[in-house]
Amino acid sequence: MLGAEVMVLLESCPIAALIVNAAGFVLFANAEARSLLGAEETLPGAAVADLLPTWPLDDHDSSPVHLRSVAGEIRSCHIRVSPCSGSGEPITVVWIETGGLQDAAGLAAREANLRLRYVIEMLPQAVCVFDSRDRYVLWNQKYADLYADIADYLRPGIPFEEILKISLAGGSIQEVVQDPNVWLAERMARFRQPVSQEERQMKDGRWLRYDDRRTPDGGAIGMRIDISSLKQREEWRRQLFDANPMPMLLCDGDSLAILEANHAALQFYGYERSVLLAKAVFDMHIEGQGAEFAGRLRHLEGDCEARTVWRQRTANGQEHHVLIYVRLLYDGSHRRLLLTIADVSDRVLAEAEANRLAHHDVLTGLPNRMQFYKALDEALKPETQGVVVVYCLDLDGFKPVNDTFGHAAGDEVLKMTGERLRSAAGGHLVARLGGDEFAILVKTEGPVDTDLADRCIAAFNEPFRIKGLSISIGISIGIAAASIVGSDRETLVQSADRALYRAKSDGRNTWRMTEAELVQPLSKAL
Repeated sequence: MLGAEVMVLLESCPIAALIVNAAGFVLFANAEARSLLGAEETLPGAAVADLLPTWPLDDHDSSPVHLRSVAGEIRSCHIRVSPCSGSGEPITVVWIETGGLQDAAGLAAREANLRLRYVIEMLPQAVCVFDSRDRYVLWNQKYADLYADIADYLRPGIPFEEILKISLAGGSIQEVVQDPNVWLAERMARFRQPVSQEERQMKDGRWLRYDDRRTPDGGAIGMRIDISSLKQREEWRRQLFDANPMPMLLCDGDSLAILEANHAALQFYGYERSVLLAKAVFDMHIEGQGAEFAGRLRHLEGDCEARTVWRQRTANGQEHHVLIYVRLLYDGSHRRLLLTIADVSDRVLAEAEANRLAHHDVLTGLPNRMQFYKALDEALKPETQGVVVVYCLDLDGFKPVNDTFGHAAGDEVLKMTGERLRSAAGGHLVARLGGDEFAILVKTEGPVDTDLADRCIAAFNEPFRIKGLSISIGISIGIAAASIVGSDRETLVQSADRALYRAKSDGRNTWRMTEAELVQPLSKAL
């Protein structure tokens, strides 16, 4: 059998119709057929040959035949058969038209009209059909359900404009209307265009898409599609983009031109929307990084999790460290990239500070023992040129400072000591090894610079002024060169320490070199 929708249509059809199975038995007769045949029921199981003696018909076109009613009355009619595919065996719809041969064309037209009704009832959209004078021809049930306020007024031949006026006059129109006359004029103007498409929001919050298209004969077909769920998804996407607290940019996948930027991106980069949308996504990168970033994006074949920390500049020239997450999207055939920018400047600076603290003395800010030995190892590598010289320094008279003035004053003395040694070292590495012990690392192409030791000692001639107190201390220095004592770092440092102890033993506030260097000057060893 055919579907329930077809059965409903056939039952209300003004043409008599029978459904016959392959064996020639009647499965269904609509109201018009039952009336014509004088049957009170649907004639299930009746043989179609009893009703149409010439059955089966050889020609499927309309032809005059005799019809026998249930009471045996014979009358002339025109028959048109339509083979159909049911859910099981093949079936045939038999259309019966009583009248002259001149009605054959009318039978075919009404059959075509019924088929059209069946088609539009099957469509998922609300559909209506108009003639060349903008009058209703037919519509499906979904259309009547959608416009329940005017459903009672719908009839073939009523003008579309009249229906709109009825809806406006009754105040039941579903759209939001400010000025009825203006709204009506604009609505009819759009309706008369060859193609008219628009989206309108209803009073109850729903969104409908109107799609009206003119047919070659001057008529029109209109579809009404409920796009409320689509609009809701679009709004969710807009919220995810526009209201996202993370800066986001949408760009063309080929040119990398910025197509859209959310509010957070405008705030982060500090540009007006028109200015930012005139840029490419790599324009904010610092020199040397833009081309690399653009190359990676153009060769991107899928989503990209941020791994590289990029440096970008905002409108005010401030530099930021950023991670950029990339999602590959397609808008039809167009390749798009959605970029989410995470500002990690604070993290990068914190990591840099943590790294600095791991290699620097917290009190003085000088490189610590670990950093000093790391630099010494680098300087002693065989492939490096020049001679490595180590200066070990120890303050004279520092312990009484802590005992007399307290550790706070002692800390201030150590801070100022670091500053004085840095100034005297002339750019060479100065490190605090611990307590009141310091070291200087020098890489030279010439002889040992003993003037550096003299400058360091002279730097302590002036007393330290701390909170009104005058504090005087000295410094002793031991010097060792790798060209004399060997390139092993421990040997080098220990040699400088031994020279330092001799300086202490010889009266403090002076410097001494290793014994080997006193015998053989560095300039002769080179």
